Amino acid sequence: MNYALHVYNAAGVKQAVITDFQRLSYIRRVNWPGALWFTLVGDHPILSSIADKWRIKVMRQREDKTWDEELWALHRDEQWVHHSDGDLFSSYSQGLKTVLAQRIVNWSTGYSDRSSFVSEKGETIMNTLVKYNAASSATVANGRKRDGVIANLTVETDGTDGNTIDWRCNGDNLLQTLFDLAIPAGGDFDLVATSSSAMEFRFYDGQLGSDLSASVLFSMENANMANPQYQLNRSSERTVACVWGKGEKDARDYVTRTGTNYHTADNDIETYVDAKSVDKGDTDGLNSKGDLSLDKSEAKDNFTFSILQSDGYKYREDYNLGDLVKAKNPFTGISQTMQVKTIAVRLNENGDEKVEVELEPQ
Repeated sequence: MNYALHVYNAAGVKQAVITDFQRLSYIRRVNWPGALWFTLVGDHPILSSIADKWRIKVMRQREDKTWDEELWALHRDEQWVHHSDGDLFSSYSQGLKTVLAQRIVNWSTGYSDRSSFVSEKGETIMNTLVKYNAASSATVANGRKRDGVIANLTVETDGTDGNTIDWRCNGDNLLQTLFDLAIPAGGDFDLVATSSSAMEFRFYDGQLGSDLSASVLFSMENANMANPQYQLNRSSERTVACVWGKGEKDARDYVTRTGTNYHTADNDIETYVDAKSVDKGDTDGLNSKGDLSLDKSEAKDNFTFSILQSDGYKYREDYNLGDLVKAKNPFTGISQTMQVKTIAVRLNENGDEKVEVELEPQ
């Protein structure tokens, strides 16, 4: 495979196309920033000018000579190492979605349709959070506690897709609350580079990728699965949420919520949930906090394996980040739908490529 790094300055003007890196690796992730690492010789021309938050686009060429855009990242950290035969420069860049982590939901508790959402579509909640905390409407004039507009960040037109849910997130980190919101909202999100200087927030109803679960099956029989492991972790499970809200002593708001695996006789395990951020008397808000806590602590299967790149099952040619596929558990014999959550690519000094894929049950 051939790779190229397109480097742009803060104004979005291309400064270089780098193909002579010593090492290269990157990670693409669903609903979370990816990352890019590369190493150059210490006298490389780009090193006299590269600066913090310059944009780097990773391009990968397939065997049929088609070029794919793999990742946009922001150059952040640098390391120089001296060797007897010459210095080496290493760069660590964060995926574009890291821009969302630069903001919090800086609206007061219980502010309707800003930090508190009731019976709203998942896409509408996500779009609103980005619009009023990072995009054009993130201003004091609109009610935010400080101006937070990030230049050249826009939000795709709201299609009102996703599940109808409640959500409360005063003070939360913007990226983290979007990540936590993705599952109940019923879809994935991304921050897409629309040019070398502009980016757009987008919601994907259902999932980021395509549903290939009827055609792509990973299994030992298909010789595209290796090193399968299966665990069922129950020891940290909690099935009853005791949710305490605002108030003092006996006047403090309280609700009890039970999880999917709750059984009165043999699986009654309590956890305390602090919900003082929920407005006094907001029972729906307390319920939502409790349900989210139980979902995170529910006992879940952990089925992992390595994907072998083989004919009919190659990265980019047959599946991509965010796609739904099928995987057969050799220990249970059950085939389940899984999403391609992470793609990690490494290129060594000899130009040999290694692709690692992480799947997550749906």
